[in-house]
Amino acid sequence: MSELIMRTAGPGDIEQLAEMRYDYALEDHPELGVTDEQKRDYIDEMHEFLEEAIGSEHWVVWVAEYGDEIVGHAYLEMIRKVPRPGRVTKPFIYMTNVYTRPQHRGLGIGSRLAQVIEQWARELNHEFIMVWPKQPNEAFYTKNGYTACSVPMEIRL
Repeated sequence: MSELIMRTAGPGDIEQLAEMRYDYALEDHPELGVTDEQKRDYIDEMHEFLEEAIGSEHWVVWVAEYGDEIVGHAYLEMIRKVPRPGRVTKPFIYMTNVYTRPQHRGLGIGSRLAQVIEQWARELNHEFIMVWPKQPNEAFYTKNGYTACSVPMEIRL
């Protein structure tokens, strides 16, 4: 098997990333029953999102790749905080859509990707990385050094 490569995504990865996001959504919600038209609409929307996100200053998509196949990914949104007097303000990262293809799970790929992202964020002097894991995924983040913080609040619009 090829060597596992960790790298940031480029425009040539859009097709695989869109496919993986679709698979991820259906794995979590098999009841969705997406029609062909809805899938085409989704593909168009995801392509537009990725075309804007990849290479922007606001998003970075990290991928784990074997040969030509992306087997895992994590989407990072760079959040710039409002400056505060008396303190150097550092940006933070919101990490979302962390996914490893089912046939590649249990091999440590997600943990290696998390470690690479953490090192990269430290080198760029970010303050912290935030995730909102689903209940069954909390153990993965704890194993990789994340700790629970106070629960965010929201207003549904």
